[in-house]
Amino acid sequence: MTKSQAVATVRNYVPEPVMAAIRPLRRFFYRAQFTARYGFRPPPELTGGEGYEAVIDFIQGMHTLDLPGDVVEVGAFCGGGTYKLARFLSRNAAGKKVYVIDCFSIDHDNTECTAGARMSDLYAGYLRGRSQKEVFDCVTRGLHNIEIIPKDSKLAVIPAEVICFAYVDGNHAPAYVRNDFSLVWSKLTPGGVVAFHDYGYDLPQVTATLDELCAQHREEISRRSVHKKRHILFIQKRST
Repeated sequence: MTKSQAVATVRNYVPEPVMAAIRPLRRFFYRAQFTARYGFRPPPELTGGEGYEAVIDFIQGMHTLDLPGDVVEVGAFCGGGTYKLARFLSRNAAGKKVYVIDCFSIDHDNTECTAGARMSDLYAGYLRGRSQKEVFDCVTRGLHNIEIIPKDSKLAVIPAEVICFAYVDGNHAPAYVRNDFSLVWSKLTPGGVVAFHDYGYDLPQVTATLDELCAQHREEISRRSVHKKRHILFIQKRST
């Protein structure tokens, strides 16, 4: 039994009133731990970005920000992850910028997961009637190192000459996965990294497409690794 399975089993035997009393404490300790670790407060709850700590830890461990170039995020949803990337950059690489590519239309992605649910329906359920763009603007207000490119990623152009890191969690259809890979890979500096979310999880078409792309570009790739808990594939471009 894994750790997460064990936790889930314990929760099944804990009365709901007890769980309700514990939740505020868990949120408090999470926020305190996050702030102590990264030097800034986490974004508001229910704004996405739950896996971005794994991204930040990877960037930090690989010294990716020491490379030339800015950062790109394809697919921002509610802006929680954008917030984390931008705040992290402002503390550790003040001269770098986060380019955010998102068309801000939750109906844009109708890819189905293995459970049969469409991504657009999952997004709508998460937002509960809120406007994606309004939530994003609220979460990222005051962050001056982000530049928003409000377009379909197939139509987007990255203004930066070169980028050192990209995080892709946009449209999950294979055609978009291929497009987004090409979009950021062409700008990625040698030694730079692109990360894709939903690898090895409930969108098998994403996993299959990324495996194909890695095979096609194997001579250009120096390293690939997977964060299994967060379903993130990290691909490092070979240094020249």
